[in-house]
Amino acid sequence: MRYLFLFILTFPLLIQSDDLEFKEGDEFVADKFETIALFFYKSDATRVDIARDLSFSIHDFMTYGAVDRRDIYKIKRGETFILKDNYRDGDIFEVNLKSSRTTREKFFVLSEDLKNASITLITEES
Repeated sequence: MRYLFLFILTFPLLIQSDDLEFKEGDEFVADKFETIALFFYKSDATRVDIARDLSFSIHDFMTYGAVDRRDIYKIKRGETFILKDNYRDGDIFEVNLKSSRTTREKFFVLSEDLKNASITLITEES
């Protein structure tokens, strides 16, 4: 009886666990200030992604995954961006940013950051 009760409590959590899938062509708008960090270079995004996967301590992460803050752009509320290409099996996306604050359009973002950010999907191309 105890196992049935436990199963009944956990079953809705198993059904509603949405693993967000991002694909090329999705357009998003940021809902909060400084919601996502965009990297100027693909090598910086790759280095941070690898450091997140393999580091065991904060010292290891800071040694391997450090990125100069001048090479990072923080998206502000209301700015929109489109996912263009994916790298490393969808772990990193190339992003085209539509913003008047910067002249640069091409950035890179980690898909893990997209899952944890407060963004809204605008359009979904098939």
